[in-house]
Amino acid sequence: MKKRLIALLLVLALLIPVGVASAATWYRVNTSSLKVRYLPDDSANVLGSYRKDYACTVSSTKDGWSYVTFSNGTEGYVLAKYITKASSYKAWVTKDDTSMRKGPDGNFSAIATLAKGTKVTVLSHGSKYDYVSAGDLGSGYIMNGLLSKKQVKASGNASTSNVASDANYTAYVFNAGARTVNLRQSASTNSPVIATYPSGTQVQVIYHSVEWDKVQVDGNEGWMMTRFLSTSVPAPTPVVDPSLTANPEGGTSYTAYVVSANKKSVHVRKGNSKGYSVIFDVPYGAPVAVLKHDTKWDYIQYNGQKGYMDNSFLQLAAPGDAPAIETMDPSATPAPKQEFQPYTTTVNINDLNFHKQKGDWSSNVDGVGRLQEGDTVEVLAISGDWAKVKYNGYTGWVHKKFLN
Repeated sequence: MKKRLIALLLVLALLIPVGVASAATWYRVNTSSLKVRYLPDDSANVLGSYRKDYACTVSSTKDGWSYVTFSNGTEGYVLAKYITKASSYKAWVTKDDTSMRKGPDGNFSAIATLAKGTKVTVLSHGSKYDYVSAGDLGSGYIMNGLLSKKQVKASGNASTSNVASDANYTAYVFNAGARTVNLRQSASTNSPVIATYPSGTQVQVIYHSVEWDKVQVDGNEGWMMTRFLSTSVPAPTPVVDPSLTANPEGGTSYTAYVVSANKKSVHVRKGNSKGYSVIFDVPYGAPVAVLKHDTKWDYIQYNGQKGYMDNSFLQLAAPGDAPAIETMDPSATPAPKQEFQPYTTTVNINDLNFHKQKGDWSSNVDGVGRLQEGDTVEVLAISGDWAKVKYNGYTGWVHKKFLN
């Protein structure tokens, strides 16, 4: 009997749909303004701010920080105490012409207008707004006072999309930084993934909405987030040139242009991984000289500065919407700094302390003590408010304001 029960349980487990078994758990923002950061640190760059009731899923939580994906696709780290695990259930719209919006506030545009009696899935129940899935009409936010857990009789009116749904055009996958985009079974970030496609993949859009497009690609049909699709033909991806792999400075460089999904600047780091510190940023659309191209990180030069950039943020053609950027030739090397030229001058006060080291705490140079007005010194270097000088064979430091 026990063996039969175990066998039955195994069969039932195999019959459970993958989408149900792997369905994401939704959370909601429980504070008025939640900052999303690039790294799990209070000093890290802020990627955005999300209001109360915004819905998100959590990938991981550690040391009080959660890595989340919001309903509009934004990803980043948030303090875990400011998100609350949400409940999910079926509900029915209680009023005709109910707006399903892009965000949890009446100021957000309506994605669709739902009729009384429309059945939805509440993914995240909030204090005022619920994040719901309405099937082919997409997902959005509805005031929870207009939803009921008890079935409501349909009014007979039709629910309608508020965006142009008739579509039949070619688009291209574009997701700078992330490299691939998910094709999902339905218009929701917790829907099962059918396949993933790299930037540059051509797709056929058959249904277009504000946040999600229904597409056909490689014999598959599914949903992609609208913000990861572009009607512009992508620039070719740079290929590895053997002449550029000998050393970071060797080979023939070529020009590439910085791109990013949010049109913000891109980091350049000391080394070829995110573990290295950021040394400078390059603005969206700016040209850089690629000195060495590799599989993931390129060694680049911009306005005389050099470092490593994730090459998924680079393309060979300038983006058409890039602002005008005043920049020098990206491969140009700035003029070398002039070396300090020692010179001779005189002291302009009496009893000037002649320090052994730079700093008022240092004692006077043995055998010299203090300098007097009119004493001639040779200035060897300048550092901030201090001058390194030579006097009668002795070397030490004085305040530079006391030299002529």
